[in-house]
Amino acid sequence: MSGKSKESRQMAFTNLIRKLIEQGLGDFLVLHSAKGHVYLGNIVFEKGNFVIKDQGLLAGMKMEPSLFAPCWESGFLGCIYYAENKEWDSLSFNGLEECKLPVDLSATRGNALGLAENQYGDKLCDFIGSAYRGFQLMLDNHFLPVVLLKHVLTRTGESGLAVSDLRMVPMDITVISRLNNIVRNSVEKKLSYAVGDMEMNPDKFNELFGNYVSEDK
Repeated sequence: MSGKSKESRQMAFTNLIRKLIEQGLGDFLVLHSAKGHVYLGNIVFEKGNFVIKDQGLLAGMKMEPSLFAPCWESGFLGCIYYAENKEWDSLSFNGLEECKLPVDLSATRGNALGLAENQYGDKLCDFIGSAYRGFQLMLDNHFLPVVLLKHVLTRTGESGLAVSDLRMVPMDITVISRLNNIVRNSVEKKLSYAVGDMEMNPDKFNELFGNYVSEDK
């Protein structure tokens, strides 16, 4: 969105969020900081405005923006966006290597991201697929994904929003567990696998499904 006036950039960003909401952004938790306060909830479009339905999910915590700063500084996991002509009928998610994001990772965090994968052989760092599958992959590898209202471009030029790891914020284990359950439940109730949305090498396919595939005699 560089090279445009402030007004045109703001309009483009507003249209981006509106489009993402139309395609299911409201299924995911959004973390936002404004006017010295931090909000966490589902985003909706009401009466011409975007509203984050903060339901007190972080009740009992200090809601100081500085406490949540790591999510905007070093917690990036990838981006969520909408693209047409995909094999999955949902928003898409790209891992870090498929996004144009300034990333400053510690060695430990870099290793964790590099090793994160699912039972189908999908790696988080270069994942491209359904947002629901992407979020499940992050949850299964002990990340707690939330969407940030931060504009991000994919490597192929699509506009989207950053996804970050809420576990970067120090919080009580009971809060982490509750939020993890909320995110997982919202993902799993929408998640369905389609053959075209699942890529794996032949060995991995045979390992998972070999017993169900009959061979021609």
